[in-house]
Amino acid sequence: MARFMARTNLSIDRKVFEEFATQVEKRNMTMFAYANNSLSVISKIAAEGGDPASLYSIWRVTNILKEADAIMLPSDFLEDLLEELYVSDKQRLLDRFRDLGVSLVGFVKIFADDVTSLAALAKEFSFFVPIKHFSLTKGLNGDIQVDVVGAGKRMAAAECSSEFLRGILSGYGYSVTKEDLHPGVMRFWAQRKSLPRAEVFSAAEL
Repeated sequence: MARFMARTNLSIDRKVFEEFATQVEKRNMTMFAYANNSLSVISKIAAEGGDPASLYSIWRVTNILKEADAIMLPSDFLEDLLEELYVSDKQRLLDRFRDLGVSLVGFVKIFADDVTSLAALAKEFSFFVPIKHFSLTKGLNGDIQVDVVGAGKRMAAAECSSEFLRGILSGYGYSVTKEDLHPGVMRFWAQRKSLPRAEVFSAAEL
């Protein structure tokens, strides 16, 4: 069966075209083949009710999760596990979530180098984790307010999420001074940790 090709002219931003052409060359493909494959994927996503604009965010988050060796499990299943551990050894569970936050800070900073970038990163992860809202507001004095909606349906999950976020904020140099915590809803107020004073030695002491 003969294959017919439609021809049309598209107006594309110069920067977009230059990047597109660069990727064509890198993959050793023809412009036709690369454009055809790209448009085919976008059309399929749109046909199934998806938003092609979200494709990059999904790809980016998938790679981040892969790098972190994360395993996706149903939220109800995870909350049941947390509830059991919470009842048997609450403090150990909370300590482990805080330690997890601290240990992941270096990795998270690759994608959000400043604390104010955390909200944008959390928005990208909304496809995969049960966070419906995450906002971070910075005050004039440098303090921050963090609001999270969707951090678990039970208090155990909320407290674990709270400790995890405390660990993350600590890695950015912030200490939580106050929190308002409820199942599925968290609000934190945090301030910059005071840096230790530098020790001064006189010439006679050296």
